[in-house]
Amino acid sequence: MKILDVYRKNKTIFLLYIILIIIVVVIVGVLLLPSVFYDQWIWKYYWGPVVADAANSPSGVAFHNGVEAKEGYGIILVIALYFIYKLLKKLNIIVDWRFALSLMPYILFGPVTRVLEDTGYFGEPFVYWFISPLLYFQVAAYTLSFLVLGYFLEKKFQKPRLTVNFILFMGGLILLAPFLFLIISWVAGNQWGATIGSRPEVFFIVIGIVSLIAVLVYLFAFIFKNNEKIVVYKNPLNLAMIIGHLIDGFTSYISIKDPFNMGLMYSEKHPASNALLEIWGPLFPIIKFVLIIIVIYVFDILFKEELKNNLRLVNLLKIGILILGFSPGLRDLLRVTMGV
Repeated sequence: MKILDVYRKNKTIFLLYIILIIIVVVIVGVLLLPSVFYDQWIWKYYWGPVVADAANSPSGVAFHNGVEAKEGYGIILVIALYFIYKLLKKLNIIVDWRFALSLMPYILFGPVTRVLEDTGYFGEPFVYWFISPLLYFQVAAYTLSFLVLGYFLEKKFQKPRLTVNFILFMGGLILLAPFLFLIISWVAGNQWGATIGSRPEVFFIVIGIVSLIAVLVYLFAFIFKNNEKIVVYKNPLNLAMIIGHLIDGFTSYISIKDPFNMGLMYSEKHPASNALLEIWGPLFPIIKFVLIIIVIYVFDILFKEELKNNLRLVNLLKIGILILGFSPGLRDLLRVTMGV
């Protein structure tokens, strides 16, 4: 009971003590039991995946003292979304398509800088700053900084155009611009690393196919706009989810199965998607398309009434799903386009 009273009266101090205790326990653990605290925990789940990602090995695996570490940080995205949700709720920021659009520079920042790392542009130790999870923390820091800045500027000046979304978007665009310039420079012929040749035609083929499907989905939903079970598919955020995962699906299909005989020789690390591609190349993008259609149906139709008072959370989850498809898809597409 006394501990609860202390917590209620001094939440900040209480949390600082908890964090300090955790830090001390980790340091002591690493010093006294390195095989448990470092090898089996820090290496396996945090630093090891960074090394595995940096190595660009086909298996996506790295070893230290016999302990295996694999790429993959889905849990980090889930945790980040939770804390972002709590912050957005506290600041009373509306999460809709406009908010998602303002996040687009930050969503692009990850795959764009990650591809530049693949080209060898960043030297050590800066290279690790552009590999997950440090890259994720970097993007999260930028996003939250401009989000809070935009919130205070909007409250202080109260001008129609000076909104949270505007500040968030412009801040991200400023951060992204120099890296986009480097991508364009590489494709234009100014290449500073090993390459098997730029293939901009792959970029246009993938974007063309995905755009065509997105337009057809929108037209179908528009034609049946009086049907509430269909009209939801022309919602911009829902279309963005479809586009993001189709980019991932078609990039994998075209770069691995090479249906247009362009001499592409890429491989798939993940066994599930690789199995689908082996059964029938187009099956992978088709399955991803169907899954997103089902996700939209669940959110906007099946549990519409139950979720109507939690639209901020629903839309944030949709943005998370968009990121899970779009980010790896764009990275792979840029790698094929740049020949790295």
